Amino acid sequence: MKTSNKRFIVSLILLVTLIMMPVSAVIVHITHGTAISHTWLHLHVVFAVIFIGAGGFHVVYNWRTLKNYLFDKKR
Repeated sequence: MKTSNKRFIVSLILLVTLIMMPVSAVIVHITHGTAISHTWLHLHVVFAVIFIGAGGFHVVYNWRTLKNYLFDKKR
């Protein structure tokens, strides 16, 4: 798979999990104390783990660009 495809997939995963984490948190808060809240809580944790993992891949795939932004001495 080409690097640009990997970057797109990782960025898409980051976007979806970024949207779903607050949604799942609100649903957990609304359904607090019910059986369904445990399911949404587990989903929330899964989204968070996927978000952290995809964030790591995002840094790896964009390291050259990030390095230029952070350590460019021409600025």
